[in-house]
Amino acid sequence: MKRIYNFVILMAAVLYATGAFAAAVTQTDIQNAQPLNQAWISGSSSTTRGVFLSFVSGCQTNTLSVFHGGTAEASFPGDWRTGNTFAYACVRGGVVSVLYHTNQGGSFNAFAPHVPNDVAGTGFGVTTNLNRLANVATNSCTNVGTITVTSQGATPVYRCATTINGFAATDNTPKKPAGGFSDVEAALFGVNATSYGTEIDAGVTQVFGVMATEPLYRAMQVAQGIYASVAAANAADPGFLPQNAPSINKQQYASLVSDPLATWAPLGVDETKVVIIARRVNTSGTQTASNTFFLGNPCLQNPSIGGSLFPTKEADSDPDYYQIFEDGETSVVRTRISNASSAGEFAIGVVSLESTPAAGRRYLKVDGVHPEAGPYNTIDSFARYTSAQGQYPFQFPLKGFISHEAKGTFGETVIKNIVGSLSLVSCTSVPRGLILNSASSACPILNKGVHITQTTRQANSCRPLTWKF
Repeated sequence: MKRIYNFVILMAAVLYATGAFAAAVTQTDIQNAQPLNQAWISGSSSTTRGVFLSFVSGCQTNTLSVFHGGTAEASFPGDWRTGNTFAYACVRGGVVSVLYHTNQGGSFNAFAPHVPNDVAGTGFGVTTNLNRLANVATNSCTNVGTITVTSQGATPVYRCATTINGFAATDNTPKKPAGGFSDVEAALFGVNATSYGTEIDAGVTQVFGVMATEPLYRAMQVAQGIYASVAAANAADPGFLPQNAPSINKQQYASLVSDPLATWAPLGVDETKVVIIARRVNTSGTQTASNTFFLGNPCLQNPSIGGSLFPTKEADSDPDYYQIFEDGETSVVRTRISNASSAGEFAIGVVSLESTPAAGRRYLKVDGVHPEAGPYNTIDSFARYTSAQGQYPFQFPLKGFISHEAKGTFGETVIKNIVGSLSLVSCTSVPRGLILNSASSACPILNKGVHITQTTRQANSCRPLTWKF
């Protein structure tokens, strides 16, 4: 009888591992799992959804559960309602696996827990106050519904009550991120990460855009002669189509975001309106991409040249003339622009193209090219066609980072798995606002210029975009 019992237990384990009895991993499964794979990653907020989906691609079918610390909503990670701390649990290779994910503070936090720095101006040598979800095996988590995920079906989503400083964890959960993902390389933050880990090409390029309030957008259309009046613009262009969008150039945007005495004069609109700049914090990859592209910072900081500009900051604000807001999350920037639009104000800011336009916030053309334009005056829902064509310039290659301490661990494995999935998925599975850097069997070369980029920065974001020949 004992032999039969042991056989039944063995077969149950085999069937579970192979997915024959596949079911979404529960908190109890995590608590009882032997062995249990766990890791923690941090960094870019703009790529949250892409990183999540790439992790999922390595999960056995129908075993995924999602945990977050946001509001009581069943939404994909990266949606503003899910906050900035997540955990994804599934069965990978027959083993229950949990990936904690933090996008608090943005891209530099892929490096900050490992690399001595003062990027945030706090004086800390390394970041030691990064939050994550507390142990999802024992956290107080409530099921708030499901989301539909490819190969996983109706995936349960849990809202968890407790978020902790991960470095202070006293249980067996990760106490330090294994690494993470950044919109730009560590050098653009002014640090050298090579002694502390390995930067890797994530296989995709991130597209960024300039978003404006609708009152500013309409005023620019009139100033640029696209329509005779705001009323005419509202009547003729209710859908804010890319081909009708007004354009901002690098000099105009640089003037607005580098000088606290700036007015809207460079755009030819009402310069008596308060200038509102919605930007990200210094640790954000989006902000660093903006600094690099528009201000030449840090690329032109050679002391013998001194050609770079510095972005204005909240301390430069004057409530009556010039307001700067520094936010830790992309979702807050979007909301700030939308709220300013509702108030009839002129506001502007940079976000990644993962962000979709909505009432109150619209993308401008940059140097005459729109990031969402498709061929023949169509709209590209993937927001990458003009970038892949080499026409839209505001784009930078995504980086992964693996700390030396994570070598040989599940953390290293899962980061490499995510990178592999990001760059080897089918063309239409690449998340919005990302472009593949090279072709693969899943997205062949005939998609070059549509889903695959035709340009390169040669792994150096200070280098101009050039065509690949």
